[in-house]
Amino acid sequence: MKRLALALFIAGMVAVFLLGCEKDDICPEDSVTTPLLVITFHDRNDSEARKEVSFLSVIGKDQDAPITGIDSIATDSIAIPLKVFENESVFAFTRHTEEISESGDTLRINNADTLTFQYQTEQIFISRACGFVTNFSGLTAIRDQADTNRWISSLEVINPTVENQSAAHVKIYH
Repeated sequence: MKRLALALFIAGMVAVFLLGCEKDDICPEDSVTTPLLVITFHDRNDSEARKEVSFLSVIGKDQDAPITGIDSIATDSIAIPLKVFENESVFAFTRHTEEISESGDTLRINNADTLTFQYQTEQIFISRACGFVTNFSGLTAIRDQADTNRWISSLEVINPTVENQSAAHVKIYH
């Protein structure tokens, strides 16, 4: 009788542990995440033509290092994270160019333009395991007007709502 009681007790405890886990205790890999801001670079003379930026680096305000994956790359589009607990993110977009001096030395010229992205945030609860995602709306982009040596000629917000990263949100003309 004691063996039967012990077996039922163990079976009951196993059932409690197995049934105690809920479906949302594990966040699937394909679940929704906070989207990145997608920026495409275009030729200032032909607004539909994409144009690569050579040796681009993007560094957030008060950060020591460039955004991961965006350091000295040549690209015509990037995706950057916005701050989820603030209504503004400031980045230095630095284009590095190389010029040959009269003495034949190669000089690396750094030209940084500061861009400010302003927006409203909306926190959306996904599940206990996945937590919250943040969507952004009312996106505006402002370029530092005090800079006289700009490589970015203009900006255009083409999608002011950042809910996914399947399409561009901002065009930068250079």
